[in-house]
Amino acid sequence: MTNPKEPLPDFSDVQSGSSSEAITREAAAVPTYTVVKGDTLSKIAKRHYGDASKWKALFEANRDVIKNPDLIQIGWVIKLPQL
Repeated sequence: MTNPKEPLPDFSDVQSGSSSEAITREAAAVPTYTVVKGDTLSKIAKRHYGDASKWKALFEANRDVIKNPDLIQIGWVIKLPQL
């Protein structure tokens, strides 16, 4: 319960929008793919880009998730960058 004698906080200078909102919009704009059994980065690249050699672009875009491009796990959600 608040003390009736305490002044209420002043939020009149709060501005809408923020960098986290921009990051959220940017992240939402990048399509993703969930790894399934039998997938490799080459197979995913072939399916989505028509060229298996584009696996390097997938690896670079997903370094936060993928440490070894030869070891990807079922269920991982990876970004599909625009090439």
